[in-house]
Amino acid sequence: MLLHRLLREPVVQFLLVGAALFGVDRLRQHEAPSRSPTAECHEAVPGRIVVTDEVRQTLAEEHARVQGRQPTRAEMDALVAGWLSEEVLFREGLVRGLEKDDPRIRQRIVEKMSFVVDQGIEPPSPSDVELAAWFEAHPNKWATSELVDFTQVFVQGDDPATIARAHGLLAQLDAGAEPAGMGDTFSGGRRYRRRGLGDLRESFGPDFAAGLAEQKEGTWSLRRSRFGVHLVRVDRRTPAERPALAQVREDVLLDYREAKRTAAREGAIAEMRKRWTP
Repeated sequence: MLLHRLLREPVVQFLLVGAALFGVDRLRQHEAPSRSPTAECHEAVPGRIVVTDEVRQTLAEEHARVQGRQPTRAEMDALVAGWLSEEVLFREGLVRGLEKDDPRIRQRIVEKMSFVVDQGIEPPSPSDVELAAWFEAHPNKWATSELVDFTQVFVQGDDPATIARAHGLLAQLDAGAEPAGMGDTFSGGRRYRRRGLGDLRESFGPDFAAGLAEQKEGTWSLRRSRFGVHLVRVDRRTPAERPALAQVREDVLLDYREAKRTAAREGAIAEMRKRWTP
């Protein structure tokens, strides 16, 4: 039953507790000889609750999804009664301002309102000229970074003895020794291909990547990381490239539409803010 499922929801349970407290407060106010201004502002404002065809359809569809069949008339009456109880609790909870006391409820309302705003936004499709202008205005967004191929000899540790050992191995490598079999085992392997500097900075740390872009091909250098010491030879560089619009057109179009959607969303929120005093 929908009502039973709803009663297990934390938000509904929260509103039920709040409604019960509200009822006790109303009784106390009724027994008291006079009401304070604060109590008066908490008085529920009577209003009409309309069970629309859309509500009935939603209830029936939910019942059919769970039970595998359409509800009987008696079941539909029970579903509507449960929905009305929930709606009363919800409205009474809002009158009491209970949604302001629970960050989960606040966040849920914010998410739903954001969804409502987004539903009303349909970014325009740009012309070829507009899309080309967008592409030219953001030249680095789709450009590939410089890539590097390198070979490493790893030395585990970071103490003075490790550094001395690493310098000894570096001297052998500079003299033409083959790196195979030298150093310690590294989980990432010995040879790396087409790795971006940003990726290496994130994986190994800034000390490892520092100056790598300037290191000459075929030369060895000692580099440190959070893993230990690395003797690194730059084998090959692939320069940064900027693709043509035709190569990344779909990505550029998605970026254009998302930017326009974001601007429209911010504009809609700005209009709403005009109705509220900070």
